[in-house]
This record gives sequence, C-alpha cells and structure tokens, in this order.
Amino acid sequence: MKKIILAGINARYTHSCLALYCLKSALSGIDAEAVVREFSINQPVEDIASRLAAEGADVMALSVYIWNSEPVRKLLHLLHERCAGSLLVLGGPEVSYNPGSWLEAFPFIDFIVTGHGEEGFRTLAEKGFRGGEKVIAIPNPPFAEMPAPYSEEDLVGLKHKYIYYESSRGCPYRCTYCLSSRSDQNIDLKGPDTVKRELDFILRGGPSLVKFVDRTFNASRGHGRAIWRHLLKNYRNGPTTFHFEIHPLCLDEEDFEILSLCPKGLFQFEIGIQSTNRETLAAVKRSGDWEKERAVLERLIALGTIRIHLDLIAGLPHEDMVSFRRSFNDLYGLRPDHLQVGFLKILPGTEMMDAAGRFGMSYSRRAPYQVSETQWLNGKELGLLERISRLVDRLHNTRRFGTTLAALAGRHGSSFDLYRELALYADDSNAQTTRSWESCALFLMAYTASRFPGEKSFFLDAMRWDWCAVTRTPYYPDIIRPESSAETKKKGTAFFMNHEEGGGILYRGFRFGISDLKRSLFFEAESDAFRMDHMAGNTRAIFLPDKKVIMYTG
Repeated sequence: MKKIILAGINARYTHSCLALYCLKSALSGIDAEAVVREFSINQPVEDIASRLAAEGADVMALSVYIWNSEPVRKLLHLLHERCAGSLLVLGGPEVSYNPGSWLEAFPFIDFIVTGHGEEGFRTLAEKGFRGGEKVIAIPNPPFAEMPAPYSEEDLVGLKHKYIYYESSRGCPYRCTYCLSSRSDQNIDLKGPDTVKRELDFILRGGPSLVKFVDRTFNASRGHGRAIWRHLLKNYRNGPTTFHFEIHPLCLDEEDFEILSLCPKGLFQFEIGIQSTNRETLAAVKRSGDWEKERAVLERLIALGTIRIHLDLIAGLPHEDMVSFRRSFNDLYGLRPDHLQVGFLKILPGTEMMDAAGRFGMSYSRRAPYQVSETQWLNGKELGLLERISRLVDRLHNTRRFGTTLAALAGRHGSSFDLYRELALYADDSNAQTTRSWESCALFLMAYTASRFPGEKSFFLDAMRWDWCAVTRTPYYPDIIRPESSAETKKKGTAFFMNHEEGGGILYRGFRFGISDLKRSLFFEAESDAFRMDHMAGNTRAIFLPDKKVIMYTG
C-alpha cells in the first residue's frame, strides 16, 4: 500500500486547505494511505522539509497557490535531496496554467495535476503513479457527483481551524483579473439537499467559522436562499459564523426578507466592489453599477447584524490617484466593518496577463505577480497606497478608533486624505505601527499632537471614548488614563446609587444591576468641544458591561 502525503502551506495557522481534503476524499476505495499535512508560511521551510521527510512517504503531493509559491519552490529542492524515494506531485492554481515553466525549473518533479484535480489525481493513483505524461489534465465529473470533502477524522484535526467549504465551483462573471473568469470555470453547483447534509455533518463539531469559498455564492439565487434558510432555521443560536462572498446586485426583496431574520454574528459577507469608476469596471469586464450597489450596501449595513467586508483593488486600468481616492471614499463612507485595499495581481492564465502590455503595466514575474506600475499610477504612488492599506487594516479594520478617526477625517476633507496624511507622517517621523492597540494609540496620539497641538484634550477624549466603547475591562490603559479616573468612578457610582430602585438602578428609562457599576467604565470629558459634539452637552457617561452608554451630568 502506497503512503501518500497531501501537503499544504497555509497563509495562517488558523487556515486550512480545502483542496487537500477534496483530494483525500476522491481517493476513497483506492489501495493507498492518504494523509493530510498542513503547515503555515510562518514556519521555517527547513522545518517543514524535515517533518515531511520523516514521513517516509511514497508520494509527496503539494498544493501550490500564490501565497505559498515561493516557500514551495524552496521546499522542492530540499525534498528532492532528502526524499529520493518519494515521487513529487504538484497541483493547484499556481501550477495549473504554467506547468511547463515549473517542470523547466524543477525537472525532478514527477507529475503536475492541472485544474480542479480530483479526477486527475485519482486516475494517477489508480495507475500507481507510473508512466504517461508528466502533466495530467483530466476534467472532473459534475460537481454534484463529487464526494463530501471531510471525514469525521478530518474534522477532529480541524477543531481549532477555519473550515472551508464550497457549494459551487466556477463563476458566471468574466472579470479579466480573476482565474474564475476562464471559460473552463463555468458555474457548477451541488444540489441544496447535498449541501445541507454536508453542512449538518460539518457543524456537529461546532466550528467557530465556516468559510464558503464559492466565488459568487448568491449568483444562483434559489441555491443561495435555500442554504441561508437552512442555516437560519437550524444554527441561528450556534457558535458558528458563516462567511460568504456575494454580489450585491444579486440580492432582491426576497433575499432581504431572509436576511432580516439573521441574528447578529451568524453571517458575514465579503463583497468585491473593486472600483466605483465605470471606465475601470468596463475595462476589466467587471459586472457592476455603483449607484445600485451603494443602495444595496446601505440596506445591508443598516440591518446591523451582518458583518460587511468590502474589497477595493488598486492598480486597475483607468484608475489614477484621483479616481482611486473617489473609490476609497465611496466605500469607506459606508462605514463597513472591514475595508480591504488589495493590489492587482497579473495572474498566469488570466485575460489580464494578455492585456498587461496594452495597459502599460509592470508587475513581478514571480508570485504574487503584483502590479508595480501602470499608465495611471507610478511606483511611488502605488507604494503610498500600500502604506495606506496597512494603516486602514490596523486602524479602521480593528474597529478600535472609530470616534477618533471620524473626527480626524472631518479635519482633512475626506477619509482618504486622512490616511494619506497619516502615511506621509509615518514616513517623515519613521513611526512604526503594529496591530496592537497600544502601538496604534501611540501613533495616533503623536500624529494629533503634531498636527493639532491645540486640540490635545479633544483627541484624548476621543481615544478614551473609543476605548470605553470596545474594551472588556473596567480600566483605562496608562497612556490615556485620566488623572481623575478613580474620583470620576467614585462620584459616578454614588450618583447612580441615588437612583436605586427595586434592587437595581433606574435612570432616564435605563435599568441595570448594582453589580454592573463595578464592571463599568466611567467617562468624564475634558474638552468642551467633545462634550458638545459627542455627548449632547452632558459632562459624564457610563459604559455598562454590555456597552450600553448612559449620559449624565451629576
């Protein structure tokens, strides 16, 4: 019996590689032992090679994507040296559209399986991984006939990781920068009953996140609705969040009737707007109408129960800095939970790769193939947008500085102008930020002190207010702790105790327990401007443990 290692290097420890489990499932009934081994790009390649070499496998199969392409290249040389008795097989999108260049660079590779890969890999296994062509290109049967990806054993091993799942493959849209736009990537659905059955099996273990990787989950509206209804009926009170990539223009009144029943935290939507420039969207064959999309997004966000993640792509055709600023402000102005500023990748196998010369695009010839210059954005401008992207991720996407950032944006004319100034300030001052709250808070404090020295108390109030709104502790960090914080809490507790009624506190129609006072944060404004702008003229506020805010003047 052959031992087959199915290996993947994921972008993070919490991620998993769905393709490996699909391949393992496709080998059912074959006289072979298939084992999944997953690693992270943060692990040293030497360590990964040592672990794989110790397996003593007959076949080493690696799944290759743009995020792990470079580590895999290094790993291949080490495996060739240390696993002379193992056959090396590659698969995945990174090798599917340029297998010749991989075989030229690594002639010791035994096989490359292109496309979705299950049928090709199974056929190769049935032949004992012997003979024939090095490039295996065998189409899969219809997706509805494919076996479920996970076994009970697999789910035990994935207990502390995200579970990836697909109810469809392919995409009906033809965006030129995306591999799913290819003619061999037409949409292919599993039946809703099959999806429900497979999800019920997966969800028995109560995973924290099930991430649907369908390219456009709601492209087939009846299909998507059936699954949403099932999840709402059976898992609305469970521990699991479900992630979907959707197109806003595929939502209609029936969808909103369903989504209006969604409890907070059950669903999160990722929505790729990419640009609000009509000329840009037309150039990349992106289906969209910004004004209609804006209305749908406003309705989704107004529900207040579904986490909304919006995507922009920098470096697209006809998008210069003026246009990108407008696209950024259009999306940021909706106040999504997460705004991702990504960068165009010129992927092998896409129409965009063929058009790159016509658009005057320079890009890396190695993964991740990121654009470095276009007719509309030079390298310096794209570099600035990269720094803006990092600041958006650390300041906005962590949702810890909402009041502070809104106040700053108002002083800069727009949100994009704010982040541009923050990025330039970081360059000038050599300021470094991480994702930690303290690092970002110190950066914002230094920036406001430099740019708005006369408003120190206002911005301290804003940062304290933000802290009170998000923290789970009843204390202020040292860097923003008011000197009077202990006295404010003492007086505030006495004030509310004067409103004790029936074993609790009743004030202005709000009722809460006496014990909540110990676990609450008390806020007192130092700035008259903050008090008038954000507190309706009140001086003090209490942030209860459930983050309900009560203003008072006592």
